[in-house]
Amino acid sequence: MRYKSLFEGRFPEPRRLRRLAGFSVALVASLAVLTGCDTKKILAVTDPDVARPPVLVGPASLPAYRAGAIGDFGVAYNGGNADVEQVHAVGLLTDEFINTETFPTRIEIDQRAITLTNTSLNITYYDLQRARVSSERAAAAYGQYAASAADSTGIGEVLALGGMSYVLFAENYCGNVPMSTPNPDGTFTFGSALSKDQLLDSAVSKFNQAIATKPPASIKNLASVGLGRALLDKGDFAGAAAAVAAVPPEFQYLYVHDATTNRQNNATWSLTVSVARFGEANNEGGNGLPFQSDGNVKTNPTPDVRVADSLRNLRGSHVGFDNATQQYIQMKYPDRGSPIVVADGVEAQLIKAEAQLHGGDPVAALATLNALRSNSAVLGVRGYSSNAFAPLTLQPTAAGQVNQLFKERAYWLYLTSHRLGDMRRLITQYGRGSETVFPTGTYFKGGTYGPDVNIPVPFSEQNNPNYVASACDVTKA
Repeated sequence: MRYKSLFEGRFPEPRRLRRLAGFSVALVASLAVLTGCDTKKILAVTDPDVARPPVLVGPASLPAYRAGAIGDFGVAYNGGNADVEQVHAVGLLTDEFINTETFPTRIEIDQRAITLTNTSLNITYYDLQRARVSSERAAAAYGQYAASAADSTGIGEVLALGGMSYVLFAENYCGNVPMSTPNPDGTFTFGSALSKDQLLDSAVSKFNQAIATKPPASIKNLASVGLGRALLDKGDFAGAAAAVAAVPPEFQYLYVHDATTNRQNNATWSLTVSVARFGEANNEGGNGLPFQSDGNVKTNPTPDVRVADSLRNLRGSHVGFDNATQQYIQMKYPDRGSPIVVADGVEAQLIKAEAQLHGGDPVAALATLNALRSNSAVLGVRGYSSNAFAPLTLQPTAAGQVNQLFKERAYWLYLTSHRLGDMRRLITQYGRGSETVFPTGTYFKGGTYGPDVNIPVPFSEQNNPNYVASACDVTKA
């Protein structure tokens, strides 16, 4: 069962329309000179790519609000052509990606040594803030204009996506994130910074609100998985399992990218397949998982299709943009229009398995993991063959069982902005040291790995009088 929003990836990129509009105006003006027509009448046309304020009033405005919230979330998640968004920043800071380019600011992320003035992360941060505000504006519009129960799909969806924005802030940032608001009259209200727990509490509230609207099953499942994820981050394992208990394993909520414009493209494809700036990592910094070797479709006789990759071959060259580092290209998103999972039933089953393991029943946890690996419906919606995975065996130690579970999470949820939250939880919930979890030691492009375990709030937020920069600790999980 797959769910795709009607609005996902379907709206043209405004700047392109403006360029076309400018060309059309010039052409019409030229024709007017030749024909003696009244140019004032000819040029009195409606700009097709601008939603003017009067349009965003009343029940008829709700589809526009909903489309904006969905589109802005998709950009912040892994859109925006070649921008570093949440999926990419997480991939670099953890062990999913290695840097195969030359941008110093992106190398900082990969090296776990991010400076406060890192400009590559400005867009990352503000796109996610834009997604949050867009979802909240949409939810407010539904609250004001919704006229019937048919609107429950839209209100539930924008509330759930708002909750996801808060989850991403909680999992990926330093736990001191300002929540400011641009006002309709053009003024700006500076917000106070929220801690990691406060961000998760806000997410839980939004997911519960979404479920309370009694949306269709697809949106309820989206909100339920988000709720389970937030509760898992809070350490409420039983509550997380209860939240996702009714989610079918084959459920998927997809953000559907499109090949039409840069804004609609899957930027993970762009940064890996197209311009070869990030490669699939392999045992990065000693502690990283063997994504590249496990997924190599050429050298591994039984590659793990969840993390499939291949060595780049561009006119005989196998290196990335830096012309030095071998580039192993992820194959999860092979095209500029490849969709990405935001939440699904696989994650629900992984939450269930972790709750079982945390509750002292490793046999049940293993059974849940193996049932997922052999579920024909799950394998079908993922495009995997029915015999893609052999069953796992019970690990003899508690540490080994945790390692097995988190590797399954890493592979099923590869490049979906889950890995950083999981690595931080290994520290906070399972008592492991950061230097036994994150890549460490000598960095392959020179120097050593730094101590960062999260993403800092950009320097520009220091304009906010309510923000205390010293409370943003990038070394604290």
